[in-house]
Amino acid sequence: MFIVSAKFSPRKAIAAVVACAAVLILMILLISSLKGRPSPGEELITAASEEERAEYLRSLGWEIETSPMETLEFMLPQPLNDSYEEYNALQKEQGFDLEPYAGMQVKRYSYRVLNYPNYPDDVQADLYLCGDVVIGGDILYCGDSGFVATLVFP
Repeated sequence: MFIVSAKFSPRKAIAAVVACAAVLILMILLISSLKGRPSPGEELITAASEEERAEYLRSLGWEIETSPMETLEFMLPQPLNDSYEEYNALQKEQGFDLEPYAGMQVKRYSYRVLNYPNYPDDVQADLYLCGDVVIGGDILYCGDSGFVATLVFP
């Protein structure tokens, strides 16, 4: 058995307790601030039903029409071509990666977005699923100055 002892003055002991309490409070504040909205791609998301897909988009801050505007089924090329590689860079920004799904059947569900700041119309949220698992997604503005963005609410 090994015993270590130390001599503290009351002033040093109080300072050590206050420092430990401050570190504990900072850790609690940091953890609670990180637990807000989930980030896309943060974890494996199963979204087999319309209800689950709509709830996932709502959890990210999006207001959408509950039923998809369009559903499209297609096969990702294997290997991913240049345009998919560019798109996959956007997916990787938000924690997704299409590479493991190359050569597989994928479904895209497109929902009308009702709350994109400064763009009241022509904005859609796309979710890409392989089976029941969300493997990617984006926000697409189809207007004059069209853009594609991550699912992260601006």
